[in-house]
Amino acid sequence: MKFQSQGNPLFYGITVILISMLVFYYFISSFLMFIFTFLLTTLLIVMLLREYYIISRLLTVHRGISRIQIDIMQIEVLNIAVYGSRIGVEICSKETDQIVVFPVETERFVKLLLKRNPKIYLQNQQNMDAVRCNL
Repeated sequence: MKFQSQGNPLFYGITVILISMLVFYYFISSFLMFIFTFLLTTLLIVMLLREYYIISRLLTVHRGISRIQIDIMQIEVLNIAVYGSRIGVEICSKETDQIVVFPVETERFVKLLLKRNPKIYLQNQQNMDAVRCNL
């Protein structure tokens, strides 16, 4: 099952600035330099805005051009935390470092992980109320 990430307002602001700079650079540079800048800007925008999560036998976190895979059976703790206006899920696993994800459907995401591995300890479950209220 695929889960989209919550948008980060900071990343959206950076994207607008990058696109504005690219348009400005189009008028003051040579075509070759513009193409080079366009490719770098596109890569940066993809890295900032492309994030989603897939739950199958493994939890796969896609961020930009990178991909992190976590065995769901190795997850020990899920911590529901509030980061500014966004609800995040901290995932602590035996085999990987702690990772924080921001799924749009946080409650469904957590329930599916708990269904796949009932041994996961859920911390700060009271923050799920903030998820239900759409903080």
